[in-house]
Amino acid sequence: MKSRKQKAESRNAPLGCAFGAEPFCFLLSAFGYHARRLRRALFLTVFVFACASPAPKSEPVTSPPPEPVVEKPVVEKVIGTVRVTASALNVRSEASTDADVVAQVKKNEALSVLANLNDSWVKVRLASGEVGWVAARFVSNGVARKKKTSGCPADSDFAFVETPTLTFSDSGAHGVVVVDANVNVSGNVTRTKVVSNSTGDEALAFLAEREIKAAKFSPPIRNCAPREFVFTYRRTF
Repeated sequence: MKSRKQKAESRNAPLGCAFGAEPFCFLLSAFGYHARRLRRALFLTVFVFACASPAPKSEPVTSPPPEPVVEKPVVEKVIGTVRVTASALNVRSEASTDADVVAQVKKNEALSVLANLNDSWVKVRLASGEVGWVAARFVSNGVARKKKTSGCPADSDFAFVETPTLTFSDSGAHGVVVVDANVNVSGNVTRTKVVSNSTGDEALAFLAEREIKAAKFSPPIRNCAPREFVFTYRRTF
């Protein structure tokens, strides 16, 4: 019979030793010893590599792109109101009869005025919010067409609307031709008269008359009305 000490040693011994196989028990013990050394060496190797390996690089933190700036639409200011006088009026995309028709409005319809172009076209906003242009002659009231102010223009002197066009370019001095030109209230030359001709050349006198006849004037204003006048044209050749 085995003692208690022998039984305890049998339980702690390798499997082969429990059955009394001492040679096999010796081999298992030797293998266990070397296995423990192998595990220890493997652990040390893994530990050294883990410590020597570089730390993982952190990914660069990128800031989110800035949100796009949304510009608020510019709302045009309403400067007046007009009413349609035509039975039906086209609203166009631009101030031109060739522009596309974007809408059509009826007689007596009220339109908000945004701009007035040369008293010919009015930029309007419809009740629907749509914006376009209408011919000023088909609307009434407000800024659509400027009404003539009462009173009269102040007195003023004449002015050139179209200056004489010089048609002679020969080099060298020839002389001076003086021409009196009668101008009517419309600003047109109605009659000319050669006052003097120091060039001695009738062709140059004729040329000076032709130049001044082609000119256009704004006649002088006296007492609220345009006046006829005589303009003296001095032409140097």
